[in-house]
Amino acid sequence: MQRDNTAFLDLLFNLLLGFIFLFFISFMMIKPMMKKADAKNKAEYVISVTWPDNNKDDIDTWIKDPQDDIVWFREKEKNLSHLDRDDLGHINDTIVLPDGTIIECPLNQELVSIRGFIPGEWILNIHAYRHRETEPTPVKVSIDKINPSFKTVFFKEITIIEQWQEETVTRFTMTSGGDIIAFDAMPKKLVLSEAGNYPGGGVH
Repeated sequence: MQRDNTAFLDLLFNLLLGFIFLFFISFMMIKPMMKKADAKNKAEYVISVTWPDNNKDDIDTWIKDPQDDIVWFREKEKNLSHLDRDDLGHINDTIVLPDGTIIECPLNQELVSIRGFIPGEWILNIHAYRHRETEPTPVKVSIDKINPSFKTVFFKEITIIEQWQEETVTRFTMTSGGDIIAFDAMPKKLVLSEAGNYPGGGVH
């Protein structure tokens, strides 16, 4: 007597359809999340300012775009520039979790993203808000082009020897197409007062 496998085959077919449906729904949910992440992380240039791990100095990054708007720790986003991290030196290197676990990140780094192209002159400065170390602090600054491929277009090391020291790292000229065609080290102050009065007021 031959068995009828129709019911069994129907069950397998329905299970297969179910798996396909679940896979399709999962894919549709993941895709918008990927698009959102891509949009959030998109940058044309990234400026990196780093100083030695565990160093106590508080080094600030200042950048002025061709429209005379300045990005700094009180104004972290202007036009197409964004300060992604304001690093205070060793002060914000330690995180204490609710269970008492201590997580340490000794890396000292500030990052500025430039997410589009504004033609004209840009000015990039660093400022020693706090120089707590007894020895000079070396600060490395790089400008990296991200799209269409990664390329370092500028690198410089500056030595911090005193509190409130401000240095013009570079003044660079950007074209409407996003190319950087010239660099100039002529100094230009962006921080206004040694008393801690910044543009718009306030302190760190």
